[in-house]
Amino acid sequence: MIDYKIDNRDLVKKGLDIQTIEDIEAKKQSLMIRLVVERGSFIYDETLGSRIRLLLREKPSRVNRMADVYVREALEPEEDIEITKVEVKWLDKKKILILVYFIWNEIQDNLEVII
Repeated sequence: MIDYKIDNRDLVKKGLDIQTIEDIEAKKQSLMIRLVVERGSFIYDETLGSRIRLLLREKPSRVNRMADVYVREALEPEEDIEITKVEVKWLDKKKILILVYFIWNEIQDNLEVII
C-alpha cells in the first residue's frame, strides 16, 4: 500500500515532489482519515468518516461503549484490519483521547485520535 503523505490536512512535499508513505504508515493514515472526517461530510461518499465527535455529547457512562461503536463503524470498510481494543481517556472536560489498537498484516499497532 502506497499513498501520498498528508500532514495538517495538506500534502507533504519533498523538494518538488510529493512525499509518499507505504505499508503500515499508509494504512494508519487511511484509518486516521476515516476517524477524523465527520461522517456524511464528503459529498462523493457520505459513508466515509466517523461520528466520534458525538462522544462529547454522550453521558459519561456511555462514552466508552459508544467510542467502540463509532470507531468500528468508521473503520468497517477497512476489511484487512482487526480492531483489538478501543480505549478512551479524558484529557479535560472538553477533550477526549481515543486509542485504537489494531492488527494489519500481522503487525500490531495503534492510533491516537483527539477530539
